[in-house]
Amino acid sequence: MKKYLFLMIALVGLAGFSGCRKTEVVETAIMPNRTFIYTVNSNEWQYSEDGLTLLHDINLPELERYYLEQGNVSVAISIDNEQSYEILPATYNGYAYSVNYTVGFVTLKVEDPIIDPEIELQPPGTSIVVKIVLSDSDYID
Repeated sequence: MKKYLFLMIALVGLAGFSGCRKTEVVETAIMPNRTFIYTVNSNEWQYSEDGLTLLHDINLPELERYYLEQGNVSVAISIDNEQSYEILPATYNGYAYSVNYTVGFVTLKVEDPIIDPEIELQPPGTSIVVKIVLSDSDYID
């Protein structure tokens, strides 16, 4: 009798445990990447004080201190109506394109890559499409 009682308790316990599922819920505060597209026309560039660099500032309030300290900011440009992109920094058509960013602003820079004083720097002749991607990141110190 004890043998059957133990067997019944074992079967009931087995049936009870087989109905349980372990569910793991992972919450994350990381937001999806955010992409911003801007068009910079050839008349919107400014010369630096020394005249050796062309600059264009993009006001981007979404670029918060978090992205300076922990996240990621990627910038690419398209000269061919978004058929392709060059990730900055890059040299294109004899000009060196680079980027600098701070809270709230992205600054595009165009320079002569060999800094030849005989070459007069001219704004790009066509509009440039700028893609800025803000990415969250899990910073590990």
